[in-house]
Amino acid sequence: MIEHIDLSLCDGCGLCIDSCPTDVLRLMEAGKPWEVEPKTWKAVIVYPNECHSCRLCAIDCHVDAIRVTHALEIPPPFLVHR
Repeated sequence: MIEHIDLSLCDGCGLCIDSCPTDVLRLMEAGKPWEVEPKTWKAVIVYPNECHSCRLCAIDCHVDAIRVTHALEIPPPFLVHR
């Protein structure tokens, strides 16, 4: 699953979006809606549950803004042992 996208590093190039086979990412305008200039575009995680952790987005990101984890999070009720 995509754990984090560092928006301070993302330059909005769109390579990660093109490389994602499950269409998890989108480009969206960053900043406050009332600001006129400068408008910048950033990659955001739109469908996190669809991510297959293939890491193609992180591999293609030339500024290393994307962090992908393979960790499986198990809800607390499944961790209780008696």
